[in-house]
Amino acid sequence: MGPMRGRPGSRKGVYHHGDLRNALVSVALRLVTKHGVEGFSLREAARAVGVSPAAAYRHFEDRSALLKALAHEGLARLALDMEAAIAAAPGAAGSRARAVAELTALGTSYVEFAVAHPSHFRVMFGPWCDLADQLAPALLPHGRDPLLLLADTLDGLVRAGAIPPAARQGAEVSAWSAVHGFASLLVEGGLRLDPAERAAALGSVHRMLLLGLGVSPELAGPPLGARLPVLRPPAPGGMRAGNRG
Repeated sequence: MGPMRGRPGSRKGVYHHGDLRNALVSVALRLVTKHGVEGFSLREAARAVGVSPAAAYRHFEDRSALLKALAHEGLARLALDMEAAIAAAPGAAGSRARAVAELTALGTSYVEFAVAHPSHFRVMFGPWCDLADQLAPALLPHGRDPLLLLADTLDGLVRAGAIPPAARQGAEVSAWSAVHGFASLLVEGGLRLDPAERAAALGSVHRMLLLGLGVSPELAGPPLGARLPVLRPPAPGGMRAGNRG
């Protein structure tokens, strides 16, 4: 007698819990992590979950729609990390020092999320997702997405008197671009820094941003100088950074 075959649906990992949409989003992240953003299809996601393509298409029109849902889920996770970082920032509530600390905590949480979840980070800022998208309320238990958290934190700098009101206009673009650019260099391998080097380099990014917004030098912090990693000349395979030989 040949080996007994399990009943349909009995294989490990096969969808069985009644929430197909979230199951597809979860497996999409696993596939993106394994194969890259361009390396999977909606049909493959359906197969990995254990349902027919037709069942998957009832939830997502196409692969881009699934990636957009995955991007929104990542932005919601990032928002939770950013909220926790703001809450833990040092300084007396309402003080200039606290307002500055909240902005740098926001940037640090953003970069650490990118480093910890590079595949998700790439999806979150791909062509299928717009930062102006409204996330589903169910994804945001406290009602604020990353863009709103940044806007509120910048408003806090004005309220505390850390930056002039004129510097606030459009500051979301400069603040997000500075930190996102640094995070992207880390994720894509353009900067290869150990944790201490990463913290020092991000401190320099924050200081430049704060000074550009009009924060006083004493609040922005002293120049990091010799603590910063030294960039090496470009080499085959990308830039190398740091003090390692």
